[in-house]
Amino acid sequence: MSATCPARRINSTIVGQHVGQTVCVVGRVKPNTQGGLMYLEAADGGDIVIDRSNTSREIGSEYVEVIGMVRPDRTIEEMRSTDFGSDFDLKMYNEMVLLSNGPL
Repeated sequence: MSATCPARRINSTIVGQHVGQTVCVVGRVKPNTQGGLMYLEAADGGDIVIDRSNTSREIGSEYVEVIGMVRPDRTIEEMRSTDFGSDFDLKMYNEMVLLSNGPL
Protein backbone atom coordinates (compact mmCIF):
# COMPACT_ATOMS: atom_id res chain seq x y z
CA MET A 1 0.00 0.00 0.00
CA SER A 2 1.26 3.48 -0.81
CA ALA A 3 1.32 6.53 1.41
CA THR A 4 -1.20 8.33 -0.82
CA CYS A 5 -3.58 5.40 -1.05
CA PRO A 6 -3.52 3.10 2.01
CA ALA A 7 -5.88 0.61 0.40
CA ARG A 8 -5.81 -2.09 -2.29
CA ARG A 9 -5.91 -0.57 -5.77
CA ILE A 10 -8.66 -2.13 -7.88
CA ASN A 11 -10.49 -1.97 -11.20
CA SER A 12 -14.07 -2.94 -12.06
CA THR A 13 -13.16 -6.59 -12.67
CA ILE A 14 -12.02 -7.24 -9.11
CA VAL A 15 -14.22 -4.86 -7.11
CA GLY A 16 -16.47 -7.78 -6.05
CA GLN A 17 -13.51 -9.58 -4.47
CA HIS A 18 -13.13 -6.79 -1.91
CA VAL A 19 -16.60 -6.49 -0.33
CA GLY A 20 -16.31 -4.96 3.13
CA GLN A 21 -12.78 -3.70 2.45
CA THR A 22 -11.35 -0.26 1.88
CA VAL A 23 -10.15 0.12 -1.71
CA CYS A 24 -8.67 2.72 -4.02
CA VAL A 25 -9.99 3.21 -7.56
CA VAL A 26 -9.00 5.70 -10.24
CA GLY A 27 -11.34 6.44 -13.10
CA ARG A 28 -12.91 8.90 -15.50
CA VAL A 29 -16.03 10.63 -14.20
CA LYS A 30 -18.93 9.80 -16.50
CA PRO A 31 -21.40 12.54 -17.44
CA ASN A 32 -24.44 10.73 -16.01
CA THR A 33 -23.38 11.49 -12.43
CA GLN A 34 -26.51 12.38 -10.49
CA GLY A 35 -27.66 12.96 -6.95
CA GLY A 36 -25.41 11.19 -4.48
CA LEU A 37 -24.09 8.76 -7.09
CA MET A 38 -21.07 9.18 -9.33
CA TYR A 39 -20.33 6.81 -12.19
CA LEU A 40 -16.69 6.10 -13.01
CA GLU A 41 -15.17 4.43 -16.00
CA ALA A 42 -12.54 2.35 -14.21
CA ALA A 43 -9.05 1.72 -15.56
CA ASP A 44 -10.13 -1.54 -17.21
CA GLY A 45 -13.03 0.16 -19.04
CA GLY A 46 -15.79 -1.17 -16.78
CA ASP A 47 -18.11 0.98 -14.70
CA ILE A 48 -18.04 1.46 -10.94
CA VAL A 49 -20.74 3.30 -8.99
CA ILE A 50 -19.52 5.58 -6.21
CA ASP A 51 -21.92 6.59 -3.42
CA ARG A 52 -21.03 10.19 -2.57
CA SER A 53 -24.00 10.86 -0.28
CA ASN A 54 -21.71 11.32 2.76
CA THR A 55 -19.39 13.89 1.15
CA SER A 56 -19.85 17.50 0.19
CA ARG A 57 -16.60 17.86 -1.79
CA GLU A 58 -17.17 18.81 -5.42
CA ILE A 59 -15.38 16.81 -8.11
CA GLY A 60 -13.25 19.27 -10.07
CA SER A 61 -11.64 17.15 -12.76
CA GLU A 62 -12.26 14.49 -15.39
CA TYR A 63 -10.19 11.84 -13.58
CA VAL A 64 -10.40 11.12 -9.86
CA GLU A 65 -9.04 8.75 -7.27
CA VAL A 66 -11.63 7.49 -4.78
CA ILE A 67 -10.92 5.70 -1.53
CA GLY A 68 -13.91 3.95 -0.06
CA MET A 69 -15.57 0.83 1.28
CA VAL A 70 -16.96 -1.79 -1.12
CA ARG A 71 -20.57 -2.72 -0.38
CA PRO A 72 -22.17 -6.11 -1.14
CA ASP A 73 -23.86 -4.60 -4.25
CA ARG A 74 -20.35 -3.68 -5.57
CA THR A 75 -20.86 0.05 -5.12
CA ILE A 76 -18.16 1.97 -3.28
CA GLU A 77 -19.04 4.30 -0.42
CA GLU A 78 -16.65 7.23 -0.81
CA MET A 79 -14.50 8.14 2.18
CA ARG A 80 -12.34 10.64 0.31
CA SER A 81 -11.38 11.58 -3.21
CA THR A 82 -8.61 13.39 -5.05
CA ASP A 83 -8.84 15.15 -8.40
CA PHE A 84 -6.33 13.84 -10.97
CA GLY A 85 -6.90 16.45 -13.67
CA SER A 86 -7.89 15.94 -17.30
CA ASP A 87 -4.86 14.06 -18.63
CA PHE A 88 -4.43 10.63 -17.03
CA ASP A 89 -3.44 7.34 -18.67
CA LEU A 90 -6.03 4.81 -17.45
CA LYS A 91 -4.53 2.05 -19.57
CA MET A 92 -1.13 2.41 -17.89
CA TYR A 93 -2.80 2.66 -14.48
CA ASN A 94 -4.68 -0.58 -15.17
CA GLU A 95 -1.36 -2.32 -15.90
CA MET A 96 -0.17 -1.23 -12.45
CA VAL A 97 -3.40 -2.48 -10.86
CA LEU A 98 -2.93 -5.88 -12.51
CA LEU A 99 0.71 -6.10 -11.42
CA SER A 100 -0.04 -5.07 -7.84
CA ASN A 101 -2.86 -7.64 -7.47
CA GLY A 102 -1.03 -10.61 -8.96
CA PRO A 103 -2.74 -13.21 -11.16
CA LEU A 104 -6.53 -12.76 -11.26
